[in-house]
Amino acid sequence: MQFKRKLKRYLSAFIMLVLSAYTTIFIKNYVDSMNPEKTLPGISVSIGYTQPAVVRAGYTWKFGPGIEPKLSPYVSSVDAGLMVTDCFPGEIIVVNFTHTPELVTLYEAQGLANEEFRQMYALTTPSEEGVYVYKIDAQFEQGDILYYFAVEVKKDNIMQ
Repeated sequence: MQFKRKLKRYLSAFIMLVLSAYTTIFIKNYVDSMNPEKTLPGISVSIGYTQPAVVRAGYTWKFGPGIEPKLSPYVSSVDAGLMVTDCFPGEIIVVNFTHTPELVTLYEAQGLANEEFRQMYALTTPSEEGVYVYKIDAQFEQGDILYYFAVEVKKDNIMQ
């Protein structure tokens, strides 16, 4: 008789623990979906010793089970309001995220008003002078995020 009573208490305590854990996770995912700026992966781009201003241009993100994916409107590079950063030709482009992506694709277009991006296979700045816009398409398990940044390649007098 005593054993059955203890077993019922242990089972009810276990069920309450599981329910509270599920509720906590659901509430956390719901709160994250209400403020995606704090929960989306961060990005850091550097070209040599320079860090260009990177603009998030849209995302589709699943914050958890039971919550519909959030879709941010995607913005073109022309509408993103990019700030141009000076750099030298042939500098290495380094892209880091706070969460590990499944796939990252880098695209390049010449000129600020050009939407004809081509995929890059070598992560270096071009050898020809000019303004270049880069598009980063990052695929994560929870969704995808699109980023833009712009550089102006100059061969000399970069710090005037």
